[in-house]
Amino acid sequence: MMNGFENMRSTLPISLDFLRKVIPNRGVLLITQIKNGKAVNIPCDEFDSMGKRLRRADISGVDVYHACASFEDGTSRASCNAKFLKALFLDLDCGEEKAERKQGYATKRDALSALKAFCHSVGLPRPMIVDSGGGIHAYWAFKTAVPTADWKVAAESLKSLCKSHGLLADRQVTADAARILRPVGSHNRKYGQPREVTLLKDADCVDFESIKGIIDAAANRFEAVDGSTNERTVHQATAIKISAGLAEKVNPNSYSISQVKEALKRIDPGCPRCEWLPVGMAIADAFGEPGRILFLGWSRGDLWEPA
Repeated sequence: MMNGFENMRSTLPISLDFLRKVIPNRGVLLITQIKNGKAVNIPCDEFDSMGKRLRRADISGVDVYHACASFEDGTSRASCNAKFLKALFLDLDCGEEKAERKQGYATKRDALSALKAFCHSVGLPRPMIVDSGGGIHAYWAFKTAVPTADWKVAAESLKSLCKSHGLLADRQVTADAARILRPVGSHNRKYGQPREVTLLKDADCVDFESIKGIIDAAANRFEAVDGSTNERTVHQATAIKISAGLAEKVNPNSYSISQVKEALKRIDPGCPRCEWLPVGMAIADAFGEPGRILFLGWSRGDLWEPA
């Protein structure tokens, strides 16, 4: 048992229930097979044939993926051809090297802990959790599919929240309408011995507008500066110079979080948003959740010590 997320594992060769939950049932479905470094996209007209194709390819030793979107036609898996999506998703990479580069987490347990904290902080419901064999995939499946343009707005906001809250989700995945991911019941062959892709935790489908509202509200909370700071004297020239330098230079290899805290005492949180936001992004990137908490405190004016 890990963090209370996992209580179920898939027993199906390829889970049709999973595919139906996260992929739209309108438009052309696509699967991708990768063998010897070559990717081949195969259109499917319904989920049963999709599952059979995935199963046959997986048994034959081919890496298989499902496209997260449905498409206008089967000629292309490009984002411009994506028609509908039925879930928001995150990809949390795991491994010591990923953790050292701050591109993921050392273990799946660490990734699940970070995801749980992120959901709690943002107010998101717990997602479906998939063990991809190498990392963790999270899905918030919708009750009904939505057009790609509507999905893209919510996905970009979710991507920004991951960054501002220090969740190390793969930034290339979250808002990519053409994304392919591993289906439950397939096998990940990147690590020698094939690892089964398993459903760790199921979750109910959510209303798209409801979850978009949660994401928008969380983004507004993060970006809001306490009105009281607007009453302070803004030394704009100094603020711009210091905050721009900080946004460029802050990283865990050069500064400790205590040094950053001291620097923030000299930067007026009432500075222009174009200077305020890069500071927050830099600190969140460098220090994760502790950095986010520090940044929010500074934004409220808790640290400001005007000369």
